[in-house]
Amino acid sequence: MMDLSQCPSSPNCVSSQTRSAWQSIPPIAFDGCPERAWKQWCQLIDTHPLVIQLVQEERNLHAVFRTRWFRFRDDLHSLLCEEEGVIHVRSASRLGYWDMNANRRRVEDLRHQFQSAPST
Repeated sequence: MMDLSQCPSSPNCVSSQTRSAWQSIPPIAFDGCPERAWKQWCQLIDTHPLVIQLVQEERNLHAVFRTRWFRFRDDLHSLLCEEEGVIHVRSASRLGYWDMNANRRRVEDLRHQFQSAPST
C-alpha cells in the first residue's frame, strides 16, 4: 500500500497516517465490499460543490477544494486500504500557517456524509 505524504509542521493539515498526535484524524472506515465503498467515496467527493479538480486512479484520489470564504485551494488525498477496511485521508491547505481547523472539519463532514449515505 502507498503512504500519504506526511503533514508539514504547521497546523493546517490532518492525516490518518501521520505520526503527529495533534494532526491525526481517524481513517474513513467501511463495512462490506471495498470496491463499492471506494466508488461511493469517490462519488461523494466528485459531487461536492467545493471540489474544483479531481484526479482518480484505481485506489488513489486527489481532489482540490476551494475554501468557501477566501477561495484558497486545499488538497485532499485519499487511499483505499482494503486490508484494513478503511480509506486513509490527508487534507492540507496550500497556503497559510493555520487553517482554523478547516481541513479537520472538512474530513469529519465528509466522513459523516459517507457513513450516513445508503450503500450503493
